[in-house]
Amino acid sequence: MSSSLIRVIRNIRRVGLKDYFRQLNAIGDTKYGRLVGVDRYGNKFFENTTEDEIHMRTRWVQYKEWYYDVSQIEPGWHGWLGYLVDTPPNQLSPEQKTVRKYPTPEVVPNGTGTRNAYVPYSTVKPKVSMWSPTVKERTA
Repeated sequence: MSSSLIRVIRNIRRVGLKDYFRQLNAIGDTKYGRLVGVDRYGNKFFENTTEDEIHMRTRWVQYKEWYYDVSQIEPGWHGWLGYLVDTPPNQLSPEQKTVRKYPTPEVVPNGTGTRNAYVPYSTVKPKVSMWSPTVKERTA
């Protein structure tokens, strides 16, 4: 189903005006659901299984930070959001959890459009050089 006025009003009453505007700014829609879990970065994960939600849009994340990036989500939660697994990472038994041989690196935010943007260094000699005019004496 698409977003209807009745659904929007119902969600405003359920989540409140503050969260309504936050959701509109972050995901462009108003949603209401149960809190499934919180990851180590403070992001909250929700799920709604009612029939008025669009298929495959029943899971979403509410980022802790205002300026968010998808790299701020842990891999297990990312798989749950993308419907790769049905069980959220916080409900897995210890036998089902994978143990890494190395620690998970800290999140490095995407620097595109900022001073931290990746700029490759070119080792190729320029094919075109700038023209530098030379002044000659006029002969009459």
